[in-house]
Amino acid sequence: MRNVIAGIGLAPGEIRIDLGEFHPSAQGGFQLNLTLDGDLITDVEPRIGFMHRGAEKLFEVRDYRQIMMLANRHDWYAPFTSELGVALTLESAMGIHPPERATWIRMLLAEFTRISALIAFLPTQQTHQIRNQIANLFESITGNRVHPMYACIGGVAHDIPTDTSEQSHEIIYELQKILPTLRESLNQSELRGLAVLSTADSVSFGTSGPVAWASGLNNDLRFDTEYLKYKELDAVRPEVYTDGDAYSRFLALIDQVSLSTALIEKIMPHLETTNGSEVNVVLPKVVRAPEGNSYSWVDGPTGINGWYLVSAGDKTPWRLKLRSASFNNFQALVPTLVGHRLDQLPNALSSMFLVIGDLDR
Repeated sequence: MRNVIAGIGLAPGEIRIDLGEFHPSAQGGFQLNLTLDGDLITDVEPRIGFMHRGAEKLFEVRDYRQIMMLANRHDWYAPFTSELGVALTLESAMGIHPPERATWIRMLLAEFTRISALIAFLPTQQTHQIRNQIANLFESITGNRVHPMYACIGGVAHDIPTDTSEQSHEIIYELQKILPTLRESLNQSELRGLAVLSTADSVSFGTSGPVAWASGLNNDLRFDTEYLKYKELDAVRPEVYTDGDAYSRFLALIDQVSLSTALIEKIMPHLETTNGSEVNVVLPKVVRAPEGNSYSWVDGPTGINGWYLVSAGDKTPWRLKLRSASFNNFQALVPTLVGHRLDQLPNALSSMFLVIGDLDR
């Protein structure tokens, strides 16, 4: 038996897990303390927190508009999802109902965010091109390519440009052409039976998103709750997989991308019928959440993120706790590695769909 440290961006002499230059988890910031019997993994101890920036403590000394900027940055592959989470939490606490058009715009950007984040876990020339097209769309709408700063308490910052529909259809057209190719590119011999997560363990670790879908769960807020206006879209709910292995997780990811393309096509007519309507609610100069507790959640690319607000009635929260999907997904990964070889680590880790900033926040 021997103990080794494996991770990303480590010092010389330690085992480096190579996920490729463009993988969302390739920025570094976590380690695995492995016990090996020869080349076989017999025990795993996760070591995280190397990128911890204390976002939740920073929330407590920022006013609610400033918090939107901070929340935007912990998951740099899905910043709009975090903006939306904060906005929904405060709207729930303050009893604010955004205009209908603002909700449809939020849904459009949320689904494009989901697509952009998920296809990053399948880095190819085609997915890079589509992610660039989506970044162009976000820049056209919000003025920013990476951190949109577009969602706000009571709606969105401003209306979308007139050519948004045309840009959206172009992206969907290109995406639908490559979806079959993405499925065919999966290496079944390496991914089948790898890092199996059972249904019971998926529930126990609180996984969501594609990781949960691959293990027989379908805890999708868009279908299960009165979340935004998804119930009005009458979308077909994709099947779930029961094998719980890396191959099933990648299939579930591609299904999520396919679902998002279908949802965007259903959202566009609602944007046309609400054209010219208001997109936000006028707020006072200083925003204060009433005293009390409030909880909201958002369905993001890697799963469900929850926001728990405790307010003392001030312009800053007494506490704003974030439950991030990446943290749960990473914890679920650990027991699935036991019994696998050291050279199987990259594929196993790649299939758990986590972003390090979201993990450490």
